[in-house]
Amino acid sequence: ESMAYEHVGDNPFTPSFGEVPLIMAGRAQVIQELDRSFSSASRRPILTSVISGARGTGKTALLTFAEAQARERGWVSVSLVSLPGLLEEAYEQSCRQADHVIDMTLRTKRISSLGIGPMSVGISHSETTTPGWRTRMSVLLDRLAEKGAGLLMTIDEITPRLDELIQLTSAYQLFVREERRVALLMAGLPHNVSLLLNDKSVSFLRRAESIRLGRIADHEIERALRDTFAQSGRSVSDGVIEEAVHAIGGFPFMMQLVGFNMWEEGGTSKDIKDARARRGIRLATEEFKTRILLPSYQELSPMDRRFLQAMLQDEGDSLLSTIARRLGKTNSYATQYKNRLLEHGIIGMRGSRSVGFELPSMREFLVEQKG
Repeated sequence: ESMAYEHVGDNPFTPSFGEVPLIMAGRAQVIQELDRSFSSASRRPILTSVISGARGTGKTALLTFAEAQARERGWVSVSLVSLPGLLEEAYEQSCRQADHVIDMTLRTKRISSLGIGPMSVGISHSETTTPGWRTRMSVLLDRLAEKGAGLLMTIDEITPRLDELIQLTSAYQLFVREERRVALLMAGLPHNVSLLLNDKSVSFLRRAESIRLGRIADHEIERALRDTFAQSGRSVSDGVIEEAVHAIGGFPFMMQLVGFNMWEEGGTSKDIKDARARRGIRLATEEFKTRILLPSYQELSPMDRRFLQAMLQDEGDSLLSTIARRLGKTNSYATQYKNRLLEHGIIGMRGSRSVGFELPSMREFLVEQKG
């Protein structure tokens, strides 16, 4: 007699930042191009890329995925965060990760103390940046090149005004000119990316590949959702999948959140009951508000918020001229705030003169803020 409840494996959904999901929905083209670049003899443009997108569009997951791809192709890859100490961190991590490829006797040693009596000699890694950072990186890249290996550096959450980030990208440009096998993938929120690209000292980045992560088509979300459940041995009814796709709104992080909660609420049943799955969707929507919508909203100025509130009076998309009228401002004044909100990834253009909400559940969230 078959049992109604069977053993259910681990939850395959990953609603934590930077984890690579079982199925990367809607990013096939970028993934394919990156893979081609890591295995190509000639240099391809995507090896220098700046990835931008609102919170939860999958920037960190894409970087993590790219690192795994690079390693599979024999590259050394290091993941960095845009914080003070970035240069030394990049060098130290590169040395550590390169250990399996080359014999690492690269670090500059120096005698730090000499004592007479009970004799003491201390040897430490050089704490100064001499020889210069670029020189040390060049030596490392030479050694990697001898083994046919490249170096991928990924930098997440870019902070545009960090001097060391500017120094690293400037040195990287020289590595590219010297035809070294290097790649640099950087990711950040759209307004931070804009600020970095406007810095005159790294103007070459404007020629880098620009990857803007936005919404994913509903049919891609639906397929990824179904496939993740199917590959993990569970199923959800068509009607509920449709409701889930609607709640997800083309947003990668929301897809992981919805899938995760549906799975958890489903208990131990192979076929997740509709009522339980729907509860999972509701829980995910609430969680999305606190984890994505609230921090995004808190970053906005009072006028940004007024602009969004003015959009609520329309059932669908909003004409810019209508928003300007509601705010009692000129069209050009409203355009400044439209551009700021586009940069934050909170709204998107709908044709040439209209805007709509880009983040799922943003409308409902704003109504709650108002109340």
